[in-house]
Amino acid sequence: MNSKKKLFFKGILSLFFFSILVSFIQGNQLAVIFSQINWGFLLLSFALSPVMIAVSCLKWKMILDAGGSQIPFAALYRIYLIGYFFSNMLPSTVGGDVVRSYYAGKMIQDQSYSAIAIFIERFSGIFFLFFLVVLTPMLLPALYQSLYVFVPVAASFVLIIVTFWIARVKNPYILPRKFFVFFLAICTSVLTFVRYKKRDDLVAVVDARYGRFMVRLEKIHMKLLMALKTIKKDRKLLFQLVLLTALFYVLTWINVSLAFMALGVDHKFLEICALVPTILFVAHFPVTLLGNLGFFESVFVFYFLLVSVPAPASLAMGMLLRMKMLFLGIIGFFVYMKYKQETGDDLKKLSMKT
Repeated sequence: MNSKKKLFFKGILSLFFFSILVSFIQGNQLAVIFSQINWGFLLLSFALSPVMIAVSCLKWKMILDAGGSQIPFAALYRIYLIGYFFSNMLPSTVGGDVVRSYYAGKMIQDQSYSAIAIFIERFSGIFFLFFLVVLTPMLLPALYQSLYVFVPVAASFVLIIVTFWIARVKNPYILPRKFFVFFLAICTSVLTFVRYKKRDDLVAVVDARYGRFMVRLEKIHMKLLMALKTIKKDRKLLFQLVLLTALFYVLTWINVSLAFMALGVDHKFLEICALVPTILFVAHFPVTLLGNLGFFESVFVFYFLLVSVPAPASLAMGMLLRMKMLFLGIIGFFVYMKYKQETGDDLKKLSMKT
């Protein structure tokens, strides 16, 4: 599927999820909620966003510094904001992480290590999230009884094991390859038995898809090995990454709580701690455009219904979080325009490469 088809498909999905969200709203419920805004909590909520970016940016800087680069924090913060613009405001195949990696790579004159630094920063957050998804529902054990919580918990547990497997085993592809060959043999036998005329074409398509999957897995494996090699050089770095990642997720819980408080919505912080990791895990799947527009809000609405938070209240909270993303994206746009004037680089070369 080419880029234009992907963008079109994601656009259709965005409209689909928005139609679902609208079905939860009756009359002027959203207008009533937004009319009760607490401006003090709203300002605190907006003020928290640059702090969260600073934490992520500090983690990124520590990883780059470990490779011998000494980029000023302010410069990385600017690039992070530019990445926000590309991730949340442009229906582009050039994501924010790619942009950050490209600009930082130009500054340190090493695109390879810049890409590894982005991988470590992102993957450390995602890997930490896997543990949170498994453990935080213990704060409200009844949540494990819900299939919508249990499935992400089981998936996260499997992903933790798979990550350790890929990191520890020299050739982690032998077992999946054997499984695939066995699966393909069964499929071929079944198609032969039913006399499916296009059997060979279908088998070829499946085999090609598997080949592309294995190429991606190999890239992840290599990046993971290089990331581990970087971290092993400095054990202190690992400790710092864990602390900063934990701090980021604490700030994420506070971020959601402040958004609820800004809208005057009754909620329990314990419920936020228990559910938000699962929400973030599900919302990570790149289903729609512009930072998962529509899908992101739908996931919040759906999961907070499990703890009896009314759908309009969760939707209003999700919309407020979206407004904050767009606000940061607008700031990122102006930073990008100024940065482009200073460097003469408007990312056309990067767009062509991707």
